[in-house]
Amino acid sequence: MNLLKAISIGTLSVLMVFSATSTSARSGVKEDKIKAKKVAFFTQKLNLNSDEAEVFWPVYNEYQEQKDDLFEQRKAIHNQFARNLHKMSTKEVDESLDRLMEISKSEAALLETYVAKFKNILPDKKVAQLFVVEEDYKRFLLQQIRINANRR
Repeated sequence: MNLLKAISIGTLSVLMVFSATSTSARSGVKEDKIKAKKVAFFTQKLNLNSDEAEVFWPVYNEYQEQKDDLFEQRKAIHNQFARNLHKMSTKEVDESLDRLMEISKSEAALLETYVAKFKNILPDKKVAQLFVVEEDYKRFLLQQIRINANRR
């Protein structure tokens, strides 16, 4: 019975991610596979039941989109510094540094907002575990990349 439940939850979670992300079709099969692995990984590690998964994934996807957007903004400033710092005026550097601080504040506000949202969906221990699972997943992906690189 537990195996059947786990398979059902995993299948439901995968379907929700595919339906929740309209950009998957444009991004290609690899991104779809990565997202499916992520859903399965998180669902298993967080031990999400079907009711939790149904509510969790749309909220988490929304959180991840906003987090990714802030990451891209931060990365653009870092790239600007790496390429053009020697050409930038003091005013431009100062404005970019101010923008980096604003991004950090936005990241903190985003975390505060979504921890509250997650706590409305999941027990506090699962919310705390979510942040551990995110780091575990990053390590898992890096490991998969290394394994695939060694196969070539």
